Amino acid sequence: MTNKQYFQFMLRDSRLWVGLILIVVSLGFYYLPGILHCNPNDNFGYFMMNYILLQLYFIYLWVGGNLRRGRRGRNTFAVYLTLCLISCFLLNKEFVIFAKSTDWWAVTLAVCCINNIAYGFKEVFPPLVRTIMAFVLGISTCCFLYLTFCLLPMCFYGGIGMLFFGIGGHAFIPLLFLIYTFTLASKYVLFRKKHRYAYFSGIGFVGVVIAVYITLWINAVFAVNDAYLMPDNKDLPHWENVARKTPKNAITERVLKAGLVYQTAGDGDLSFLEMPRRRGIFDAELLQDPLVTIASLTRPSYVEETDAAKVLSAMYDSRQETQERLWSGDKLSTIQVRTNADIWPSLHMAYTEKTINVFSAEPDAASWNSQEAIYTFHLPEGGVVTSLSLWINGKEEKGVLTTKEKATEAYATVVGREMRDPSVVHWQEGNTVTVRVFPVLGQSSRQFKIGITAPLLQQGKKLVYQNIWFQGPDASEAREDVNINFQEDPVGVEMPGLFNRKTNTFSSVGPYDADWQLSCIDPGVRTNLFTANGRSFFVTPYQKELAAAVVKTIYLDVNQSWTLAEFNAIKNLHYPMKVYAENEWQPATEELFESLQKDRYSLFPVYKVPERATSLVITKGNVVSPTLNDLGDSKFYEDLQASFKTPGKLLLFNLGGELSPYLKTLKEYRLFRYTAGDVAELKQWMALKQFPADIENDHRVVIEPAGVTINMEENRGVSNAPDHLMRLFAYNHIMQKMGPQKMSDSEIIAAAKESYIVTPASSLIVLETQKDYDRFNIHDDLNSLKNASIHGKGAVPEPHEWALILIGVMCLLWFKKKRAVAI
Repeated sequence: MTNKQYFQFMLRDSRLWVGLILIVVSLGFYYLPGILHCNPNDNFGYFMMNYILLQLYFIYLWVGGNLRRGRRGRNTFAVYLTLCLISCFLLNKEFVIFAKSTDWWAVTLAVCCINNIAYGFKEVFPPLVRTIMAFVLGISTCCFLYLTFCLLPMCFYGGIGMLFFGIGGHAFIPLLFLIYTFTLASKYVLFRKKHRYAYFSGIGFVGVVIAVYITLWINAVFAVNDAYLMPDNKDLPHWENVARKTPKNAITERVLKAGLVYQTAGDGDLSFLEMPRRRGIFDAELLQDPLVTIASLTRPSYVEETDAAKVLSAMYDSRQETQERLWSGDKLSTIQVRTNADIWPSLHMAYTEKTINVFSAEPDAASWNSQEAIYTFHLPEGGVVTSLSLWINGKEEKGVLTTKEKATEAYATVVGREMRDPSVVHWQEGNTVTVRVFPVLGQSSRQFKIGITAPLLQQGKKLVYQNIWFQGPDASEAREDVNINFQEDPVGVEMPGLFNRKTNTFSSVGPYDADWQLSCIDPGVRTNLFTANGRSFFVTPYQKELAAAVVKTIYLDVNQSWTLAEFNAIKNLHYPMKVYAENEWQPATEELFESLQKDRYSLFPVYKVPERATSLVITKGNVVSPTLNDLGDSKFYEDLQASFKTPGKLLLFNLGGELSPYLKTLKEYRLFRYTAGDVAELKQWMALKQFPADIENDHRVVIEPAGVTINMEENRGVSNAPDHLMRLFAYNHIMQKMGPQKMSDSEIIAAAKESYIVTPASSLIVLETQKDYDRFNIHDDLNSLKNASIHGKGAVPEPHEWALILIGVMCLLWFKKKRAVAI
């Protein structure tokens, strides 16, 4: 019989075809409920339907004699085992032993099953393919040996479970696969030298991969443990040293996520696998990776779970995953984003509203299936949240500004105990805010809107509008509608290719894209006014002004973004240079520089600088670092907070790049006289004993990225500018007073309420009913700007305007009454 005839003969086997069709059906039972968002409570029902088909197929094979030895039995038994393995994973959905398989592991198991089935047709394949099949068979042996070992503790319970319609037999399926693989090897592989070498090469390949992975794992664990147990700064928490010094790579990430995300070897109740016990520490999908499981047997990491989450936040930008949760959000996805923005080029600012629809894939709307949506929005430097809305029963309900403490208490009480409708937005460090929305019920969506007032970025002669991007529920399938309205005629607009222009409105419709921007030519600054409560706000161009600066010592804030050439250039300035190392200030030698240059980021101890008036700190931007809040329980944080009361500002010069979250927050708090440039520019200033002056005061704030200052004076006239001038001034003025010239908490809240802005001390919250606001003593301030809006002015009437309004109302009532008498 030729190969072609043999292949045609085998394909005429109806039992083989039925088995292959059942594999497709079983995969449908496994994948379709998740795709169609079916009720997870029905998982056991899907398993039972598939299990009944599996048993019917077994009877079909037994009656037809296909379970006997021989070619026909070899073909169909491999198909039957594959069906059994799929059945195991279906049962695993109800009785979870293995977490979700990583992609590489799922593909490997699929290839192993296909290879076993292909052995039924090995006669039709050329010699090279048979050699490859023998290699894969060696890999299969290792894979099913791993699964068998993991389920050894389950075999006892599986034996008892055999009494219940044979369901307990699933515990023995990997063992059957292992035996079958050995059978194939002994019968078709081992007697041929080339195939035997290929088979053992497959086993050897797996052994080498495991050995290499374990070696890398042990090295990573040593590095993590050394950094954790021997920190180089006694004022900082131990985990911070891990984040700063440990090499950043995939293995280190898995070491830190072991026990948080990845299953590890342990003493689980039903297997040798231990499910991660995260307790809400890290919000990510649980995964099963055999390499991580095996490597975790070798050497443990000493980093505690809570500390590991903080390290991941600092090293891998995982703050979204480490947000504290009251309810799960793993079934949520962002399905629609609508962006509306007003831009004022002559004021160098914009107001953006993001309306977002978030959908829950939970199968029903029961309250215990409610999901909590958490979004982190990234704002341009100097930007502030100025509105929040949540749709409740189809109606838009606007947020009310209150203290952060009241908003937190109200949200936690309503969400944690009463499970009703709130939304809240809190200020976060590093130009970010978090929005929380609850509840998102199964098979339904919630809609909320956030408004952000932000400066435009000045780049030479251009102004750039940067998209407000976010992290949160998956937005890969989301649709985005964008409408950008220029309030003045723009010149030289540059926009992404998908945007269309209609007069001064630019719009696009398509898939959500977080990274885009618009730009236009800077028309210059107009001093338009916004007037409220007897004060006028207006914009003027920002010009650097030099002031005297007597520098005696230069302090270097060194991290991996520095170069040796920059160090030598600063050394040539011929000033005493110091770095902070081993808990003390030391002369900045090249050896110390190279040691500190290995650090991923730096946390410059501002509070340890002995003489601020004669000190200059030189840094270089690095977007990675912990935030102040991350360091909250450390002596470093306490001493830094205490130093805020020290008068005077430290000179800070940035050699380039975006400041780290740590320095960015201190800059917002106005701890520095700050500027950026190159060493040549710095050299000129040092020769003149000058440095850019701090020109901010109670009547002026500097928005450096926009190249403007916002000024406040006594009433200068009627408003002809948007209220966002007042909001931006108030936010930056409050941040100015969070540092050395700190306002009282009552003053901060009063200023925030007047301008209706989210600050470190104030938040916006939406509650379901007025009774909820009354219960938590949250009340709106009548003398405030209220929530910002697109095309809105938001002006607060002046006293004389209130009088005119009152006279107008009285006249209207008089005319109405007179008309009624006449009738």
